[in-house]
Amino acid sequence: MSVTHDKIQELAYRLWQEDGAPEGRDMDYWLRAEVALHTTVKPKAEKKAASPKAKAEAKPKAAAKPKAASAAAKPKAAAKAKAAPKA
Repeated sequence: MSVTHDKIQELAYRLWQEDGAPEGRDMDYWLRAEVALHTTVKPKAEKKAASPKAKAEAKPKAAAKPKAASAAAKPKAAAKAKAAPKA
């Protein structure tokens, strides 16, 4: 999520209203909103740098089940086909 002009404007306006809408302090509220939004949003580079570390700590996946179970099911299907009467 990136910080946009509109997001800063909305937050600055909300902060200004919460403080009683004082005149002549628009820049103060704008800067407060910028700081608040930039400290909550991490740049993409930091997220990517943290990703390999998280992957290294992840548990390994369980091994796949052997295919012998599915091979055992095939003879049953073949037996049913042989037992079915031909028309």
